[in-house]
Amino acid sequence: MNCRAYAQGLGALLLFTSGSVSLAATQEAGFPFKFTPVPGKSVTIDQPAGSEVIAHLPNGQQQSLAVVETYEASDGISQVALTDDFNFDGAQDVAILESSGYGGVNAFYQLFLWDQAAQNFKAFGETFSNPEVDSKRQILTTSTRSGPIWYTTKYKLAQGKLYPAVEWEPIPVNDGYWQRLSFKNPQGKIIGHKVVNSQDEQSGDPGDELPFVVATIKVKKAALYDKPSMAAKTKMYLIKKDQVTLLDWQPTEGDPYAGLGWFLVRYEGKKTLEKWIEGSALLKP
Repeated sequence: MNCRAYAQGLGALLLFTSGSVSLAATQEAGFPFKFTPVPGKSVTIDQPAGSEVIAHLPNGQQQSLAVVETYEASDGISQVALTDDFNFDGAQDVAILESSGYGGVNAFYQLFLWDQAAQNFKAFGETFSNPEVDSKRQILTTSTRSGPIWYTTKYKLAQGKLYPAVEWEPIPVNDGYWQRLSFKNPQGKIIGHKVVNSQDEQSGDPGDELPFVVATIKVKKAALYDKPSMAAKTKMYLIKKDQVTLLDWQPTEGDPYAGLGWFLVRYEGKKTLEKWIEGSALLKP
């Protein structure tokens, strides 16, 4: 898909990719705990046998939610669950702590959404890491740290259901200074990409569109490619100090951590060019 065409269609998704996000969920320190999914309906969550988590429902029935480890205060875990309206339907849901990693930095939860009609919980089906709720913009953000790098996914509502609308992937160049955004539709199909500055995720007021990154050619002559492959070299090239807009990024074929990967760039000269270029030819802005 031509980047110029799909960039114009990403505005709606970009409305919710900037701005700070606050963790509004209530942290439950241990089992059992009680909370109210909707007014007048109380639920108690317990782990009586040390592994199976049970929900005691308002109708007097019990529902098995998950089988997870038993965490004690000495394990350094500050909560066993989070309660909040994770899917923005007006009812409180529960996320059960499944495991933790990276020295406690990553906390993984199984999410259970309150079903008002059935008067019980429905498993969301995905494990979330460090979930954060932005009720105002109705965005659920999850993030996982791997080494010095954070990977982020932002979920949005479509017909009352959450779907992963934007995935943030650090680019291993310039110490993670840039990130590649992958935009998806509710059916899970990728509809576009964008390269942005890492700090833009946390800057600006809600509703600000994230700007494309503009970089400078740092080598005397930078070859242009039709595809992110050495075999797709064209006769065209850019020269030192030319400025380009970064549209997309691909890792080095066969090894995502070898070299600086490839960037799809747009150059505005006598005519507009959209070609791939080796990452080593670019200077950090």
